[in-house]
Amino acid sequence: MASDSLKLVIGNKNYSSWSLRPWILMQHAQLQFDEIAVPLYTAEGEALLEKWCPAKRVPVLHEGPLVLWDSLAICEYIADKVTEHALWPERASDRARARAMSAEMHSGFTDLREAMPMNCRRVIEGFKPSLAVQIDINRIVQLFEDALQQSGGPWLFTHYTVADAMFAPVASRFRTYGITLPRLSQQYVERVLEDPPMRDWYSAAAAETDVIEKSEIRI
Repeated sequence: MASDSLKLVIGNKNYSSWSLRPWILMQHAQLQFDEIAVPLYTAEGEALLEKWCPAKRVPVLHEGPLVLWDSLAICEYIADKVTEHALWPERASDRARARAMSAEMHSGFTDLREAMPMNCRRVIEGFKPSLAVQIDINRIVQLFEDALQQSGGPWLFTHYTVADAMFAPVASRFRTYGITLPRLSQQYVERVLEDPPMRDWYSAAAAETDVIEKSEIRI
């Protein structure tokens, strides 16, 4: 690897929602980068986390001396770095809304995260959200519906932005757990899942063999 090349350290593609966010944004930005795959909760993975990840978590971006260890910080950096692709909305008011949505996804929805871990290889029948999880789902649907009604789609802010990358794992979760959505939100989720980089991620996840038991919800 060239010392100054972009290197993205990611976890298991089947499970690592945080890794998906900068990875898919970098694909939309058409950036060339090296992937360093960390098999989480293994001895090999612990050694790689020690080497590459200051906070002992993924994802981490390396570019020469620069080290970024947070998914939203990485996405912000990529959006600043890539000037030929607008990765935030053009209008200031839309940029502010997209940043607010991204920040809410980054820090919120803890009940949904815990009850519905990302698992690209499974479709789980009979999942029934708790009240707390349903409240999280309802809020996400509200965000989707408001953004799509204002933008007209096909993405949350017309073209692909950081906000779409931040919510990509949610689309995956909605598919895995069979969440019923309003028409506009369902169309958006289907677009996210049919996005070529997302299909590539799913193909790689399907080829993985590691199983993280705490992310395997049993009904």
